[in-house]
Amino acid sequence: MKIGFIGAGKVGTSFGKYLVNNGFFVEGYYSRSYISAEKASNITNSKAYRNISELTQKADVICITTNDDSIKSVCDEIAINDGFKKGSMVGHMSGALSSVILESAKKQNCSIFSLHPLQAFASIEKAVLDLENTVFSIEGDERIKEITKILDICGNKYFIVDSKDKTLYHIAACIVSNYTVTLMDFGLAIFETIGIDKEKGFRALLPLINGSLENINKYGTAAALTGPIARGDINTITKHIEEIKVRSPDMLENYCMLGKKTTELASKMKLEGREDIIKKLNEKWKEGLR
Repeated sequence: MKIGFIGAGKVGTSFGKYLVNNGFFVEGYYSRSYISAEKASNITNSKAYRNISELTQKADVICITTNDDSIKSVCDEIAINDGFKKGSMVGHMSGALSSVILESAKKQNCSIFSLHPLQAFASIEKAVLDLENTVFSIEGDERIKEITKILDICGNKYFIVDSKDKTLYHIAACIVSNYTVTLMDFGLAIFETIGIDKEKGFRALLPLINGSLENINKYGTAAALTGPIARGDINTITKHIEEIKVRSPDMLENYCMLGKKTTELASKMKLEGREDIIKKLNEKWKEGLR
């Protein structure tokens, strides 16, 4: 099986190297920047292509790893020129898009799929290592089992997503990944208001962060919840809101929105049956959001 990549960024290069490390043959890379294609091919011991159709006619599997907005247009352009090898598999690695956008390849008698790693690609070197423990989502047509076999050989876990659910899948991934970063920045920004440097603050909070993640892993989100909301400490929450109003009023809305969602979570277990406390908490969030 010959695997080719259109797009030579971090995702395509990292995944290509990971496949090579697991015994697969990467045919090569095509990119708008030939220099980028060369870099990726050097890392994967493959070939850099100047002509996109030369690559697509050789590869049995084509992964389009461009930015999301370009995937469909790249696929359509190749299909218009009858560039795909008949019977090949054409896919992309976007978390947000389904394989449906590759319909033009399907009309060229190709199979289509999408393959998304639940992983952040900060650097190629780290990503290659992280991919060993990464879970993938897969979505596509009737030949999807051929993609699952690749992951089976690599030893990766995966789940299959229906094409109509791909956007919701991506929303969940973005909330957990991207919004976690935003949440950390929110807390560290409050630290800054009392003179604690963000970097030092993060290092100090890291054991707390890791402990929370470990608890979620062991017990689930509802049981892992701690803090004043889970305890029903109305007086503490009142002090929080009053202090934020005085010291950091621009942060009040976010604090109360998060508090409201946390109260909903706490009501499932920690505050179960304590309707009076839940009501008082929700009144506090309404006050803060006015």
